[in-house]
Amino acid sequence: MIKVGFLGTRGVPASYSGFETFYDKLASGLSQKFEILVFNRWNYIRYPFKNYKGAQVISLYSIPQKHLDTISHTFISALYCILNWKPDIALICGVGNSILLPIFKVSRIKTVINVDGADWKRKKWGKFSSWYLRVSEALASRWADIIVADAIDVKKYYQVNYKVPEEKIVYIPYGGITKEDIEKSEMFGNTKEFLERLGLEPYKYFLFVGRLVPENSPHMLITAFKRARVKNETLKKFKVAIVGDAPYSEDYKSFLKKIAKDDPSVVFTGYLFSASYINISLNAFAFVFCAEVGGTHPVLVEQMSLGSLILCRDTSSNREVLGDSGLFFRTEEEVADLLCKTVESDFSELKIKARSRAEELFSWDKISKEYEELFLRLAG
Repeated sequence: MIKVGFLGTRGVPASYSGFETFYDKLASGLSQKFEILVFNRWNYIRYPFKNYKGAQVISLYSIPQKHLDTISHTFISALYCILNWKPDIALICGVGNSILLPIFKVSRIKTVINVDGADWKRKKWGKFSSWYLRVSEALASRWADIIVADAIDVKKYYQVNYKVPEEKIVYIPYGGITKEDIEKSEMFGNTKEFLERLGLEPYKYFLFVGRLVPENSPHMLITAFKRARVKNETLKKFKVAIVGDAPYSEDYKSFLKKIAKDDPSVVFTGYLFSASYINISLNAFAFVFCAEVGGTHPVLVEQMSLGSLILCRDTSSNREVLGDSGLFFRTEEEVADLLCKTVESDFSELKIKARSRAEELFSWDKISKEYEELFLRLAG
């Protein structure tokens, strides 16, 4: 059986971001056809078992510092691959890990790297980190056996800027929430009590989900909501739920709390996963997506699959994903106008469109099949 290592993330079960959800779903879809080993980061996910959804799991240490956490863990995982496990293929998430690709190459391990958009543009990085990530794009283009772009826009970016040939780069997006996930969430418990604990009422709040970092722009929603409430009487009955957190982002989180000014209409929930995440999403009036950097954002696809009314930042990648099944904005003022507009008009048709588009384009079964074909091709 072909052996595939999953490297570069915090690990499984998913409890942080899109990359972790990606590995979680892929392990479930492919573990019957490949021998998979997922490398967990011990300081984040202390999963006590050696198997998860048919995949093997091993927890290794990292240097818990903003700039070294990921690369140190991937390096230790690479050494484990070479010295102990010897996979046929290493699937690696995050372009910043590209500097480690030669380690696999000299060991004759094929590499697939999921690059996740132009990461160097994220505001959380300083000048050196941005430069390093830009260089990493070039390294991935040169050293990886296959680059996976999660958006057609990202694929074109690498082809134009780094002349990556067609046979070396493939487009495979992320998947959404499955019917099985929703059915499991229904066994979670009393939804009304869950929302009451958070200070929320069904369909009386706008939802933000994501890491609390500047490029995801939760501040845009908070300030736009405050502005819109002054203009629209109906919005005074609504709240904003900010779902997420972020390590190494204390200054920005303090800034968010400052602009919220202890306003009870702005609710910070921290991280929510699995059933909690699905329940807070299904009961939201609308989902507001403010991210300005990246390719196919998993959370956007997930909200589409849940049939949410989506207000979305107008970028080429976001338009590629959402199509005509949502409402777009560019500025904070436009967000405020859309908040007012959505509580005064019926946009149920957009919700139906979003769910249908997700079922057609972002199915985990389809995505798992594409990775299966990719691994088989690489392994010869």
